[in-house]
Amino acid sequence: MADAEKDPFVSTLLYIPSLLIAAAVTVACVSVGHIMIWRGTRNETSIPLWGAAYGLCTCAMIMVGLRGSIPYFLSIVVSNALLLVAVGLLWLGYRRFIGKTARHDLLLALLGGLVWLGFACDRQFFADINTRTHVVSAIQSVYLFAVAVDLINHKRKEPLPALSLTVAAIAVQQLLLIVRTVHLLITPLDASTATLPSGTPIALTLIGSVGFVVFLGLMQLALVGQRSEKRYRVAAETDGLTGLANRRRFLGEVLSHLNDNPDHGTLVLFDLDYFKRINDTHGHLTGDRALVEFARILAKATPDGAIAARIGGEEFALFLPDGDATKAAALADGIRQLTHAFELGTDSDSLRVTVSVGLADIAEVGSDYEMLHGAADVALYEAKREGRDRVAVYRWEPPQRQTAAPSQLDLGQFASSPV
Repeated sequence: MADAEKDPFVSTLLYIPSLLIAAAVTVACVSVGHIMIWRGTRNETSIPLWGAAYGLCTCAMIMVGLRGSIPYFLSIVVSNALLLVAVGLLWLGYRRFIGKTARHDLLLALLGGLVWLGFACDRQFFADINTRTHVVSAIQSVYLFAVAVDLINHKRKEPLPALSLTVAAIAVQQLLLIVRTVHLLITPLDASTATLPSGTPIALTLIGSVGFVVFLGLMQLALVGQRSEKRYRVAAETDGLTGLANRRRFLGEVLSHLNDNPDHGTLVLFDLDYFKRINDTHGHLTGDRALVEFARILAKATPDGAIAARIGGEEFALFLPDGDATKAAALADGIRQLTHAFELGTDSDSLRVTVSVGLADIAEVGSDYEMLHGAADVALYEAKREGRDRVAVYRWEPPQRQTAAPSQLDLGQFASSPV
């Protein structure tokens, strides 16, 4: 005898039709939440797919909960078809979220429901409720496994915290499906029953599945929120024209390094030569192209662990955490040569862009950023004074006569020399 028939309390608390209707209302709220979020984030095409999936899941739960009150075809065949299409749409939504698209994705998303309808045509196997449950569980498991694999692979590219929680939830749901399958193999239901099965194991499995759906919906909204927050943060720290870090991010990373490791590091400043003349002669669009091309050269030459940024109009900076003056000068001169060799096409002719470079090393100046930047700026001025298109390295020269306290030393007492 089923548990629900032995214990009136269990019969009331775990009455399956009531649980299904309550679950349907809960999932419907998740669906509405997704649609509302989508209205503000139209660029995320995964959200309407997930919302539609939860809508279909709501309809399926209502149909199953009304078994015995509505036709058999609706409560069993159509309801499970809708449920499996919903799972397929969940899979498709995750595919869209991680940026994967394929020609037959929509067909694959509908395939679970189509397989179920094909199975329903075999009256002999379809008549057994245990077989029907095994088929539905197997199709769900395939879709969920595919989702988990995609998310695990995508996590290396976009390490959002909610991805790990989603995979963990899928693993728990897969375990529930396995437990339900094993339970039905050990204690199968009456194969010919046409009523909705009851009992504590089935009720608990249903509660677990609803909890999974709700948690999955919350994680989906968390994924969208985390991605949006990351995009806003990147946009706030990135130069819109060149794609390099902007001054704010550059200063943040450099100051963090100077606080943690003040003994090593080299600051390199770049300034495109005669940039105003380029803008005035060839137009601002050509000037922008010159900036973009130099940023590309700089980004490609930037070693791992270093940070390159555009810190002003035609001014760029490179900080080498583990660099010294000799290595930094060699790297900077390589960037200068690549810039000199590049020709920017214009409407009338080709334009050769050059860059002047100044650098200062912590070993020479100290770890105070203002002093370090000032010294690199002195070296940059020296490179321009000596004819531009060259690299100058800051060298400290002791003053001839002490005129100020050491803490008030003026950068005017420093000198730089070209490489």
